Amino acid sequence: MNDVLDQIKTKNPDLKKAEIAGILYILKTSQQLTNNELVRQTGITKEMLKHFKASIGNMLVDSQSDSVELSTYGREILTGIELFPYKWSLVDYDNSVVQQELEAIRTKHNLTPKREYDQFFATAKTSVAKASVINAKGMVENKSIALLGDDDLISVTLGIMFPHYNRITVFDIDSDILEPIKAIVAEQKLKNITTKIYDARKPVNQEDVGKYDVVMTDPPYTPAGIALFLNRAIQFLGKSTYASEKYIFLCYSNSLKSPEKTLKIQEIIQQYNLVIEDKIDKFNRYYGAEAIGSASSLYILKLTPHTKVLDNYLNEAIYTFETKKEEKFPFVDHFTFKIYDVPAAVVNSKKALLKATHDLCTAHKLKVLDTKITEFKKQGLTITFVLGSSNLLVHTWPELNALHIDLITCDPISNKEKLIYNVSAFYKSSAVEMRKVE
Repeated sequence: MNDVLDQIKTKNPDLKKAEIAGILYILKTSQQLTNNELVRQTGITKEMLKHFKASIGNMLVDSQSDSVELSTYGREILTGIELFPYKWSLVDYDNSVVQQELEAIRTKHNLTPKREYDQFFATAKTSVAKASVINAKGMVENKSIALLGDDDLISVTLGIMFPHYNRITVFDIDSDILEPIKAIVAEQKLKNITTKIYDARKPVNQEDVGKYDVVMTDPPYTPAGIALFLNRAIQFLGKSTYASEKYIFLCYSNSLKSPEKTLKIQEIIQQYNLVIEDKIDKFNRYYGAEAIGSASSLYILKLTPHTKVLDNYLNEAIYTFETKKEEKFPFVDHFTFKIYDVPAAVVNSKKALLKATHDLCTAHKLKVLDTKITEFKKQGLTITFVLGSSNLLVHTWPELNALHIDLITCDPISNKEKLIYNVSAFYKSSAVEMRKVE
């Protein structure tokens, strides 16, 4: 078994060996699956599946077709090899009765996803799982819940499964989602569910600010989309204390071929001073969205007293179809520092500046490839550090006892949370302004 798996693993470095065994188990125990069905079962992306099929082409009936089926030869290879199912998500909720009820409701109301709103409908099982995880966190009974977008009918699912909640409000831009929800609420005789037409690009109505305990959202999967919806969610929740329990349940995913996008999202979460209490991989499953494996992770974010709203992203395009150059731009970490009140012994000394900058690079694991000093006729100088991952510039104004540092890298900076403290320590000044450049 190990020889077979090792050979396949060599050709599929982005897949864990256990995942490969899990895919082979599915193929061995199935007669025929479509590509999309296998993507939805496993959460691997369509691109990865294509590559995987090519790597085991001699084991398949047709590696180029829209189906995935082991050939007779493939089944012979796997004969005698003990394969086990892979746990594609570490958390799983199941309620077949409610799932069947939801599927019947969806069929009756014939909801259609809209590309212009980045809608991909989740499976009925996912809707049950979302409602269940909110309940598992103790966030249903006597809580006010805001759903920022609800094309997955979470409001209806919560209403059917947990009728003793306090209040649920659905905020959605799409009236073709809200009108069916109103009809379903009436048909099912569900209580305390209200709907409001709302475009997240517009300010939150004052009557809704700070009125909720929980927000669940599955926003457009762009940095601007995530940031904007988080901003609105925080506004819905209002101020928090350490004792209070206010949560955001956020869905997000991207292709495994671009993990730097996940780093960007985690940075955005950090900027809002939210705590990532849990992250459940491949929790949500969708019809469509094969580019991200028809799956997304569930982030469970807890507010803190330091959580804040930001306006960095409020004027940016948020939907994936809105072509943006920055969406295709490579990952960069970019910080600038304004340093005041630098001692003369530092700002006037090339030796001291070089040592401080080398110490900064060492502390943050920045490999220095080359150094250049440019001196200006009047006064001041610029030191250029060429790094293995980009560059660092230090410019001085001796007459003002001031420095400016520009640090940009194409890899994540190590110990990023200590940057401002180390800059202060190495350049001997407590007057430091740090800015992250987007």
